[in-house]
Amino acid sequence: MNKKNNLTQGSILRNLVFLALPIMVGMLLQTAFNIIDTIFIGMLGAEALAAVAITFPVVFIFIALASGLAVGSTTLVAQAIGAKNYKKADNVAEHSLILAGMVGIIIAVLGIIFGEPIFVFMGATPEILELTLLYSNTIFIGFIFLFIGFISQGIMQAEGNSKTPMINMAISVVINIILDPIMIFGLFGFPALGIFGAALATVISRSIGAGLNVWHILKSRGIIKIKPKDFSFKPKILKDIFFLGAPASAGHLTISVGLTLVMSFVGGFGIFALAAYGIGTRLDSLAILPILGLISATIAIVGQNIGAKKLHRAKKTIFYSTTISAVLMTLVAAILFLFPKPFFELFSSDKEVVSIGIVYLSIIAFSYPFRGILMTISAGFQGAGKTFLAMVLTGVYWVLIIVLAFFLKENQGLEGIWFAFLFSALAGTGITVLVYKTSLWIPKELKQIN
Repeated sequence: MNKKNNLTQGSILRNLVFLALPIMVGMLLQTAFNIIDTIFIGMLGAEALAAVAITFPVVFIFIALASGLAVGSTTLVAQAIGAKNYKKADNVAEHSLILAGMVGIIIAVLGIIFGEPIFVFMGATPEILELTLLYSNTIFIGFIFLFIGFISQGIMQAEGNSKTPMINMAISVVINIILDPIMIFGLFGFPALGIFGAALATVISRSIGAGLNVWHILKSRGIIKIKPKDFSFKPKILKDIFFLGAPASAGHLTISVGLTLVMSFVGGFGIFALAAYGIGTRLDSLAILPILGLISATIAIVGQNIGAKKLHRAKKTIFYSTTISAVLMTLVAAILFLFPKPFFELFSSDKEVVSIGIVYLSIIAFSYPFRGILMTISAGFQGAGKTFLAMVLTGVYWVLIIVLAFFLKENQGLEGIWFAFLFSALAGTGITVLVYKTSLWIPKELKQIN
């Protein structure tokens, strides 16, 4: 194994930082996709903003499956590399890419078929339903590229390469920045496509990013060596990917369902509340970017060290990751709490939307440090192969949010919904820390090392 890709040796903190930093930048670029779209779509008015906002939880439902499969693939590849079983690592990567393409097609079809009734349930009014479907159906069609992009990125991160996915994402985002104004507003003789143009630009950009990832892997420039002519289908590998990925997907699905239900609660307070919450979720995505980088790095590093039977290094990785996340998220929380207005004004000039958004951030910001701790510890569980345990903890967190939001909104209105996020983060983090202190997350064969 190339030393620079060996996460079972050397400084744990250095491995974590150097693997996480490019992932953080990549996540920043990924979020730039959504932010750029939102800024340009915001120029089309509150109805367009609300249409995109209401699609976000549903789209996230399908992203949940992609993320889960990526976790399963990353964990298996990382553990195989840690155990120096490179042939198995190659096989897992091959099966993962094929699975990504197949599932992407299926999800695209399901999204188009069931999108309308779901959006209506969430509170999409007739004046925004047509815009919502125009945007979402285009995004659904591009899901095959989204799935392949997630999986291929996870494969490279599992072998300790986070730089290449970052570069490919940067290329994709630049293309999106160029295409967005051209397709939305009709520049340089191109027809003005409005919200459809924003979705089309995103799909084209993502397809290019995914293509670059796959090209790099097929060129065998890393540890993984994929040779289509040598491919041998093995159902057990698919079973293992699903076994590890299904709980992770379910955890992400829980988040998606939770977001959908919360969106339906918020929808009862009107279109301005929907628009503000939509922007708020985008800012949330931006706020937790450092944690997403740490999560991916933690899964890969813990996975390799569990595969190499180095439990002490896995534990130290989780400790460092959690400490860094708490510090970073405290800084992010302070910035958003002190200066909420400028961030919301990036996306909307509507005074009512901005006013609601300021209250949102003044409450939600306090939850960020606790969410960071919860997410990074759960990532350690996933790297150890305990994806079901991570799913349960995510489920508990979101059940708390939904229950509290349902009751608090009756007496406290929108602010009650925002407080539900804060209280749930406090409780969920406490539970997760307690579970970590047990041996539930440690694989059986390593418990004697504990």
